[in-house]
Amino acid sequence: MHALKRIAEWVLGIPEAEPGQGTAWRVVQHFPWPSWALLLFSIAAAIVVVSIYRRDAALLTRPARVVLASLRLFALGLLLFMLSETSLSIERTGLPFVVVLLDHSGSMATEDLPSQTDVRDSLQAQLRDAGFDKPSRLNVAKSLLLRQNGALLKRLVENHKLRVYTVAEAETIVGQSAYLQAAQIDELLPKLRDVAVQGDQTRLGDALRDVLNGLRGAPPSAIIILSDGITTDGEKLSAAARNARQKSVPLYLVALGNADPVIDLELHNVLADDVAFVNDPVTFSYTLTGHGLSGRTTRVVLKKQVESAVLASQDVTVSDEGRPQKLEITYTPQAAGEIDLVLEAAALPKESNVKNNSESRHVSVRDEKIRVLVVDFLPRWEFRELKALLEREKTVELKTVLQDADPEYVQEDLSALPHFPVTREELYQYDVVIFGDVNLSYLSSSVVENLRAFVAERGRGVLFIAGQHHNPAQYRGTPLETLLPIDLDGLSVPGHDLPLSESFRPEMTVEGRKGSSIFRFADSDQASQEVWKFLPGLFWMVEARAIKPGAIVYATHPSRAAARGKVPLIVTQHYGNGKVLFHATDELWRWRFRTGDVFYGRYWVHVIRYLSRSKLLGKDAGAELTVDHKLYRTGENVGLRVRFAEEKLAPAATDGVTVIVEKSGGAQKKVVLTRIPEASTVFEGLFPLAPEGKYHAWVAAPSFARAPPAEDFEVRASEREMRVLRTDVAELTYAATSTGGKLYTPQTADRLAADIPTGLPVPIEADAQIPLWNHWLTLVAFACVLSTEWILRKRWRLV
Repeated sequence: MHALKRIAEWVLGIPEAEPGQGTAWRVVQHFPWPSWALLLFSIAAAIVVVSIYRRDAALLTRPARVVLASLRLFALGLLLFMLSETSLSIERTGLPFVVVLLDHSGSMATEDLPSQTDVRDSLQAQLRDAGFDKPSRLNVAKSLLLRQNGALLKRLVENHKLRVYTVAEAETIVGQSAYLQAAQIDELLPKLRDVAVQGDQTRLGDALRDVLNGLRGAPPSAIIILSDGITTDGEKLSAAARNARQKSVPLYLVALGNADPVIDLELHNVLADDVAFVNDPVTFSYTLTGHGLSGRTTRVVLKKQVESAVLASQDVTVSDEGRPQKLEITYTPQAAGEIDLVLEAAALPKESNVKNNSESRHVSVRDEKIRVLVVDFLPRWEFRELKALLEREKTVELKTVLQDADPEYVQEDLSALPHFPVTREELYQYDVVIFGDVNLSYLSSSVVENLRAFVAERGRGVLFIAGQHHNPAQYRGTPLETLLPIDLDGLSVPGHDLPLSESFRPEMTVEGRKGSSIFRFADSDQASQEVWKFLPGLFWMVEARAIKPGAIVYATHPSRAAARGKVPLIVTQHYGNGKVLFHATDELWRWRFRTGDVFYGRYWVHVIRYLSRSKLLGKDAGAELTVDHKLYRTGENVGLRVRFAEEKLAPAATDGVTVIVEKSGGAQKKVVLTRIPEASTVFEGLFPLAPEGKYHAWVAAPSFARAPPAEDFEVRASEREMRVLRTDVAELTYAATSTGGKLYTPQTADRLAADIPTGLPVPIEADAQIPLWNHWLTLVAFACVLSTEWILRKRWRLV
């Protein structure tokens, strides 16, 4: 039949169908007579022809009369055919689609192979053959598609066009929009292997409905879904299945995971300072989430990574199913050094995954406290509140100098010094100097020069707090002017009697949000921004018209304009080997209103550690690599940021920074960072859609004299996704049976390809009609029939 069709196509000049296409033929006629008239004419013609040949050819044999009558009737039929203007309509048809939906949401990272030994062994062998180590639900699904070099998918493309989607928060096409040949499947397999868990939502129902709507003109023969059936948002799979049933599209589902309650305990979201001090408690905050373990008790221990000795422990009763518990455990280091700590929850019986019971953190323990010297002329509110705060801060060793104090003050206050350190040796004992509204007439020129060298040569930090009398207006022409990150030309200092009735909230710059951690008031950047918006307003500040080259503005006045941009409020710069920070206001103490030291104290501790960080960690002061936060969710983009201390240290090229990101036990990936327009010393880039795991990142270019800046971060599955981990068999069963499909397990999925219906060809386009009534073959046939009849009549002596 196919051979005859190909011959007819060749004769009629019909172009050959493309791969994956076919042709459907339809005869079109435009007969001028109604059907009843045509029928009557045909009957009458047949009667007349038969009667004539019975009369005129009575002497001939019956077969001869039949031949002649048939030729005459055939000639009349050809005549009617030409009168009907018969044409051939050719429609291009395509193979029907079969769609594969692969769920790769957070719950698909669950490792819960069946408890039956034979089934478990079979799946583990299948995973090994596919090259997967972890027995996660997603890996099981991918192994079904990849096994035997994609045999399942290759069988599907024998009678269908194939389209593959991944599904989590939305559906995404994998590879091409359609695969037609088995050879093309080989190109698809590597893309399927690279599919990773991502997203904090599962919208199976929405994805199914969107796929059906996208193929509205050509409904697929079937849709294959590999999933655990868990929907966290949007339309349920069962509801979308009703839409599939209306379109007569059967659903074939492979149930992944375990229908039994998942027993799992997860310890995650560990937060701790990366710098600690001997005999100063370090608090590790963490989250514990249990599944199928409500009311059970586990022991959480903190220990060194290379030792088994327990440093701290606590017993925790697991809360209700899937409800995260935010907890804390405290450890007081007894010795200085670099230590890797592990926080671990003891595994409970029948846990499906014990790998998520622990997290590690690196802590740098220092034996010495940060030595801070606070200097001011008068006991302003900022001096009083800051002094009280730092006296309570256990990581700080505080000394103060109050220039206008009585002699008795030094004897009454243990932190007070009689005067500012005179020699460099005395000054160099401190790590940070907070320089308030200091009167330089009380200090010799050599003492002032010592403070400059304290930053430039010693590599320590100084913070200047503006005042109404001296700082910074009277520092013009002194060594301190070079330290200040602001330009003193055009400086405006509000008068003492000027009424200040209108408050303002500082506005953080891009550099303040992204280039520093001193404004981190909460665990996440977004939460910190919310805190910043609701801090009490300020009233007084000095106004600098410009900043020095290389200085970085962290915060500004919300509306007042400077020479470039807005009036700076908090400014920093690297000076020599050290850092300088400038506060244009002395009213940060107002942040204590109703919250005490919660945000005020956190800010000042961050500032002091920022100014002393290079000393504490011994890091290269030339650049710093940071990430937005230490913990990400699957599918999130990881923001990488490199900030250079000075513009001259930054590469000239816009894309001159390269960061290597290495997954623990995995491959390395290169990320190119580009300079941001707002700051010439800051380079940013994204590590996109990071899969679950622990990562170490470091700067590969440009090169550094010492160890390059580095940072660690971790990617975990979403808490929301992990609240419900039990395979929803009821949902999957309903979706399959209600649409006329079937439900499979990974062990029975090999029957899937044979069960998929072949489907009907799908019309694509109609070619131009081919007239047959006036085709040369029709005319030749008409002439041949008449000629044959005349020759036979002549031979048999009828003419």
